[in-house]
Amino acid sequence: MILTDLSIRNRITVAVLGLIIVILGVYSYLSLPREAFPDIPIPYILVSTFYEGVAPEDVETSITMKIEKELVGIRGVKEVVSSSSEGMSMISVEFTPDVPTEVALQRVRDRVDIAKGNLPQEAEEPTIKEINIAEMPIMYVSISGDVSPVQLKAIADELQDQLETVPGVLKVDIVGALEPEIRLEFDPDRLALYNLTIPEVLRLIPSENVNISAGSLETPGTKFNVRVPAELVTAEDVDHLLLAVRNGKPIYLADVATVRDAFKDRATYSRLDGRDNVTLNIQKRVGANIVHVSDYIRAVLDKARELAPTAVKFDITYDMSKYIRNTVADLENNIAAALILVTGILLLFLGLRPSTIVAMIIPLSMLITFFLIQALGYTLNMIVLFSLVLVLGMLVDNAIVIVENIYRHMQLGYSRVEAAILGAREVAWPVATSTFTTVCAFLPLMFWPGIMGDFMKYLPITLTLGLLASLFVALVFSPVISSVWAGRAPQKTEREHWFLRGYRRVQGVGLNNPGMTLFLAVCLLVGLGILYAKIGKGTEFFPQGDPERAFINVRMPQGTNIRETDRIMRLIEERIKPYQPWLEHTITNVGSSGQRTLVASAGGPHLGSVSLVFYDFAVRKRPSAEIIAEIRRLVADIPGAEIKVEKEQEGPPTGAPVTVRIAGRDFRTLERISEQARRMIADVPSLVNLQSDLEATRPELAFTVNRRVAMLLGVNTATVGNFLKMAIFGTKVGTYRQFNDEYDITVRLPLTDRVSIDDLYRLRIPNEAGEAVPLSSLGWLEYRGGFGTISRIDQKRVVTLSADTEGRLSSAVLADVQTRLKQLPLPAGYEIGYAGEKETEDESRTFLGKAFGIAILLITLVLVIQFNSLLVPLIIMITVILSLIGALMGLLICKLPFGIIMSGIGAISLAGVVVNNAIVLLAYTRQLQARGMDLLSAAAEAGATRLRPVLLTAATTVIGLLPMAIGVSYDFHTLSWALRSESTQWWRNMAVVVIFGLTFATILTLVVVPSLYVMLTRASLRVRALFGAARDDSRVTAAGAESAG
Repeated sequence: MILTDLSIRNRITVAVLGLIIVILGVYSYLSLPREAFPDIPIPYILVSTFYEGVAPEDVETSITMKIEKELVGIRGVKEVVSSSSEGMSMISVEFTPDVPTEVALQRVRDRVDIAKGNLPQEAEEPTIKEINIAEMPIMYVSISGDVSPVQLKAIADELQDQLETVPGVLKVDIVGALEPEIRLEFDPDRLALYNLTIPEVLRLIPSENVNISAGSLETPGTKFNVRVPAELVTAEDVDHLLLAVRNGKPIYLADVATVRDAFKDRATYSRLDGRDNVTLNIQKRVGANIVHVSDYIRAVLDKARELAPTAVKFDITYDMSKYIRNTVADLENNIAAALILVTGILLLFLGLRPSTIVAMIIPLSMLITFFLIQALGYTLNMIVLFSLVLVLGMLVDNAIVIVENIYRHMQLGYSRVEAAILGAREVAWPVATSTFTTVCAFLPLMFWPGIMGDFMKYLPITLTLGLLASLFVALVFSPVISSVWAGRAPQKTEREHWFLRGYRRVQGVGLNNPGMTLFLAVCLLVGLGILYAKIGKGTEFFPQGDPERAFINVRMPQGTNIRETDRIMRLIEERIKPYQPWLEHTITNVGSSGQRTLVASAGGPHLGSVSLVFYDFAVRKRPSAEIIAEIRRLVADIPGAEIKVEKEQEGPPTGAPVTVRIAGRDFRTLERISEQARRMIADVPSLVNLQSDLEATRPELAFTVNRRVAMLLGVNTATVGNFLKMAIFGTKVGTYRQFNDEYDITVRLPLTDRVSIDDLYRLRIPNEAGEAVPLSSLGWLEYRGGFGTISRIDQKRVVTLSADTEGRLSSAVLADVQTRLKQLPLPAGYEIGYAGEKETEDESRTFLGKAFGIAILLITLVLVIQFNSLLVPLIIMITVILSLIGALMGLLICKLPFGIIMSGIGAISLAGVVVNNAIVLLAYTRQLQARGMDLLSAAAEAGATRLRPVLLTAATTVIGLLPMAIGVSYDFHTLSWALRSESTQWWRNMAVVVIFGLTFATILTLVVVPSLYVMLTRASLRVRALFGAARDDSRVTAAGAESAG
């Protein structure tokens, strides 16, 4: 090959190139940003609209449906999902993967602009934003202690200002702090006494709370800026405002209202390990290195601890960089362990110098890969690092074949330089072909659609970069190093090694009985397939790791006040106290779900959650899934609450394992059907956390205005509604400044005057003439009920049942659910569908099936080009199919399910790896035939000659993945053994498929491939001879006829 010959003639240039690779590679590795998972684009656009105080049914008709009508016609929209709750409309628009986020955002913005003209004037402007995984907080900092809420807020404000100056920090949100306000609580009786109305109070504050610039005044020699600084700063400033003059007597605001410093009504409570706390949610800038940002934040916190009162504690309850550090360190350990094991195997079989030459390929290939990864703008995440573990054993395959062949030529008497040239030249094309076939196996995975594809695409890209880098290094550096540094080749001995003699015997049996050999292999494949179907562990979509966080989510009946919800949350806190030895922190949130999602986090006084933060596995020594299951049973019997205990989801977002969607027009009918469905599947084995998104009837007091009477009294309906809103909810009439923050001034009816319906009836509303009209004369209050949240998908009302699984595979549980729900009778126009993990699983299964077929076709195409034959590709493809014997055997032995994602990718990886040794073996067999050796002898000699490189290439790949498969690795950072590491939970399934599949495929390559080659070649020769004889007979017949004529 020209590249190899050129490299050997320019050895100094190659040495300089190697030095450049080392410098650039090390720099790239050290500067690559670290992440737990890839920062993938989420093809969703969120449209949120606030319509304060309006019931869900009215939000649906006046906001949601009008915006939906415009959105569904957008090109590229896959699904439109909406929820209408009290005072808020939330619409999520999912686009197909081919639509860029910027384009999707602009299309949604244009359509929402059209819909705005049809929305109520009282509704706020719709907010449109893309859902970005980078917006998830990277760290939660909790501030707690035996100090007043005001002090906690002040400390949190100061820390917020400091953290927002940290390099890489985008934003810091304060959650759980009490927000100050100046509150005016008016007295209806005193207003009536002075013949004053609420609108007069509402107009007073804005007119007095001003800071007006009046321009500038120039005097001789001086220019003055003139302004009127009349901003209200304290409650006393508001208290002393003059409201009116009655009979010459001034009426101040204090005469008709109580003005005081207060806090906004507490919508949430938050506790850390039982103590009241305030939480800071910290977001990073896109592209910032999480590990570095985390280090900067921790430095700021250390200084804050020194300056804060001793009673105040700062706790980091979540730090994404910790997970990243653990994952990166774990995979780095696996790479280091695999490197040592691979080098040890090479040293054992090749000797010191050959093994050193081959081992040098690994770091050079890795460094080139790191440089290319950084050049492409990727990060060092779990997917990239595992890809490097997977490819590590393959990196030396090309070098093993080349170096082993160079030493074989040295045994034949050639000098080091001659052996390097001839040895590399002889196997260069087979080596290149084997690399290209492996790349072809992974190539289809780069076109995986959807979020799952964005998540997993880094695996084929990294593998391709690593394999191409290893091919370049093997063809350029291996011959050059061998030509300079290769030691004396060991002399051939007359007596063959016992292992080689044994192999020749087994090979001889196969060559003499090729048909029986193939028959036995096929029977073994079919038998294992049947056995796996009967006793195997079934299938799973995505591997389930050992989560570090879990959540106890509580939903009380609609209308439950926050105090009652807090009572239930304290009961849960008490029940989980025995698990404190395994829990680093418990974070309780009352009034919200507590879980920050990419879309939004649910809120309401009837909601609560406890976040469980587990110690590292090395500390707790118990699987977190086991603890979660125990806690689920412990809190299940708490009356009056719907409790869901779930683990934190890892990997790409897929939804719940069991997600049932019931769609139709009428919500009452949907409520009835969903309740029937819920009862039918509630006792399905291993189904847990079954929950409906349809909340129970929400209690409601509706004031019905008697329009005729109201019009006669000079009061319109809007005036009534706004007055009630001001009296009960409160109305903002201005703002005031305190330090650098701005707070509200609100007007509201005192709590003591709004505890019953009679209190509301006593309210007096001003009419157009300024006269006070009793509310009781304008209409009546009545009890009603409504739905908490109305969900819609593609303009259809939908009720969703979701559940998790425990103890059995999700696929088996879902199959039971589907079987039962088939028996549920549905009215016309109503339907049941399945989404969540099931939807993603079906999409992934379909794609991986296509990807495997395309990979086989691409590999076959490369083989046809290489060998100019259909026979050799057929033999190799049969070997690929038969290699699944080992994959199924491995899953059975290790008692693992067939993972749709991990096992599927493992099978595709296996297809690419298996062909390598078969290519080298058959290429050499054909070379021997071209030199004049007969078919049987060529097949036997090729197998014996390539025995060692075939075994070595397989062994290095297998041993490279061994730490990942067994879950035991050595921590080179702490110099200790690690068990059940983070990454092994994810990748074990794939590693087992490749290890067992490749091990069995190696036996196939050495025994079945030569036998198949002999059998099919003989059959081909017979066919040719038969057709040749037929052609000869036809020529004789034609000649005879001609002579007879």
